[in-house]
Amino acid sequence: MKKINLSNPHIEALEPYMSARRIGGKGEVWLNANELPFPRQPMSLDVSDYHRYPDEGPDLVQAAYAAYAGLQPDQVLALRGADEAIDLLLRAYCRAGTDGIIISTPTYGMYQVCANIQNANVIDVPLTENYQLDVPSILAQEGIKLVFICNPNNPTGNSFNREDILTILRFFEGRALVVIDEAYIEFCPGESLVSEMVNFENLVVVRTMSKAFGLAGVHVGYLLANETVMVMMRKVSAPYPLADPCAQIALQSLNENATQLMNQQVHQISQIRDSFCEALADIPDVTNVVHSVTNFVLVFFGNNEATWEALTEAGVVARRIPHSRLAEAIRFTIGTTEQMAMVIHILKRLS
Repeated sequence: MKKINLSNPHIEALEPYMSARRIGGKGEVWLNANELPFPRQPMSLDVSDYHRYPDEGPDLVQAAYAAYAGLQPDQVLALRGADEAIDLLLRAYCRAGTDGIIISTPTYGMYQVCANIQNANVIDVPLTENYQLDVPSILAQEGIKLVFICNPNNPTGNSFNREDILTILRFFEGRALVVIDEAYIEFCPGESLVSEMVNFENLVVVRTMSKAFGLAGVHVGYLLANETVMVMMRKVSAPYPLADPCAQIALQSLNENATQLMNQQVHQISQIRDSFCEALADIPDVTNVVHSVTNFVLVFFGNNEATWEALTEAGVVARRIPHSRLAEAIRFTIGTTEQMAMVIHILKRLS
């Protein structure tokens, strides 16, 4: 049979995003995907209408999340994870081969992947030495349609200076959208930029229920924006953006009791994280621990390879980040108290 190649050349050359599941690993302690370590409680689902397509919105989920986020329902678009929001923004605003985006690495890799799929130009303005935004260099760029800022940032775990973000928003008013990825915002709610949406038409916020809400397997995300942006988003979003089981689970997870439980578990994870970081200070091979306000910690080691091998042999699956500045680092999702104590034990024994 004759082989033919009909693919788009720039797509054929792409490397796929290496998610934690795609990378894989062997072990019993999974600390590589920034998931919540606590299993979800059983839920009852109404399957009586599964012979019908779900609500287009779905309206109830968007209204519930709007109430949670302090917005109006028409400012919320429920989607299949935050990644779909990123993809839709690239497709709606960036002309292939013409328009560009700004990212600041090291940061979440899907901004680059979605831009490459769209064939948009990617300008990387690296983070400063202390992992903050290089504002003067960002403002010096031209031909930009989207500025992606992950706050707090993944994989470093730190938050950015609020005034720096506001400066970027002011500069790009009428020129570009500033997209704030708040995937981990429940761990530091005071850092959220949602309250600034009344001041900036060009502000877009991306959220997810995969992290603090513990719904990674359900994969529900949200795009929060003002009317001008939302009109465009509804033109490019899928007709039925959420499967009904996912919508029902998301809705139940946004009621008062569920959000109280989420906040309790966020507090618990934050305490475990802080204790873990204190214990890391006593390990000789640890050269740096980036201050984290999230449910993960980026740790630098003097002998990173030996540390990785020791963790792997012990069945701990953590995450190494493919970035030159992070070659000596390992990112640890914060698990249970017992799991983090196990990591500390391994590191102490290795030292």
